Amino acid sequence: MVLAALALLAVSACGPRNAAEGAGPTPASPGPSASAPEAERAVRVIELREGELRATRRASVTVRPSRESRVASGANGRVVELLVREGGVVEAGQPLVRLDSEALQRQVENAELALAQAQVNLQRARSQAADGVAQAQAAKRAADGNLALAQRQLEEAEALLDLGAVAATEVQALRAQRDQAESAALQAADALARAQRVDEEDLALLELQERQAQVQLRQARAALQESVIIAPFAAEVAELLVEIGEFVGAGTPVARLLGLEAQLASFSVPPEDVIALELAGRVVVEHAGSSLPATVTRTERSAMQARLTTVIATLDPAAPRLPSGAVAEVRYEVLLATGPILPSSALTAEAGRTFVFKADQRENGTFAQRTEVRVVAESGNQAVVRGIEDGALPLGSAVVAPRPLDVRDGTRIRVVEVNGAS
Repeated sequence: MVLAALALLAVSACGPRNAAEGAGPTPASPGPSASAPEAERAVRVIELREGELRATRRASVTVRPSRESRVASGANGRVVELLVREGGVVEAGQPLVRLDSEALQRQVENAELALAQAQVNLQRARSQAADGVAQAQAAKRAADGNLALAQRQLEEAEALLDLGAVAATEVQALRAQRDQAESAALQAADALARAQRVDEEDLALLELQERQAQVQLRQARAALQESVIIAPFAAEVAELLVEIGEFVGAGTPVARLLGLEAQLASFSVPPEDVIALELAGRVVVEHAGSSLPATVTRTERSAMQARLTTVIATLDPAAPRLPSGAVAEVRYEVLLATGPILPSSALTAEAGRTFVFKADQRENGTFAQRTEVRVVAESGNQAVVRGIEDGALPLGSAVVAPRPLDVRDGTRIRVVEVNGAS
């Protein structure tokens, strides 16, 4: 309604003047005693509307692969063959570099011989242990029999001694034989226990030696397999770090591989932009005239860069691959604020305060009314504002934009353009 009234006022102001121009000579100006009306300042106005203020921002991007590996040798040896070249693509498990395996093959053969010897020693010890225990058991049975015989003879002689049929010296001799037989039986039992114990300890030691030889053989075979260095995953060979004839040790890198999965774009933004990026979920990476879509994957905060947050975005797998380490630019949009939106040219700063000028229609004309506002957000030539006083700047208000420098509070104005239309 305000703008409609201002438009009608502008038309009525223009109509009479045009009629007067076509009617003939202009009447003489009033004399000094007549009061001249206040001059009107022609202005343009913008209808205050609700809107979203967005900003497009840019940041420098570093492109890197999602997986990168420096493949190292697992064995010692001299390089005898390079099976790939830089820039080539390899599959998981594909050989990259071959080392001289002659010494490793000899180590395998020596480990096999050591295992065979340990197995022979263990088998022989088991056979000897069985024979020794059997002999000790036989000796114990014989000693036990002799003891039983001597005991029975002594008992018979002691019975005849009571009848006077045998001499006391014979009984004493038989008692001595019984004691000797008892001592022999004890010695045989001890020898059997010692034979069993010694054989078990010897067998356990030999079994450990056999297992040790098995471990050494597995290690030697694994080292032989490590003489051919393979790719751990499907990748592009970015760099070969060795040449034929060079000696490499275990743990020495021989090639640098870049994974074939989707590439990553890493860039840093202010922390207040992170939420907007996560909500949007998508950014555009620009490189050499190409725009590549990317999906925001994660964010990383660093104590060394408290004012910036690192954002990791995954490039679309279908997009062309960029050189690893390439520097590109990312473009993203953030929502700064929502609310009454105006051109920045409508704002006036005075003594640290911000004002706009409304077109205030009164009975005697239209006047500029200064209204204090607070700038919520500003980007480019747009700003979202709030009136300092409630209801001071309602939606639909006609605001002078741009504000001429000679328009002040209470200046009589004439609207010549509303929202860009005459």
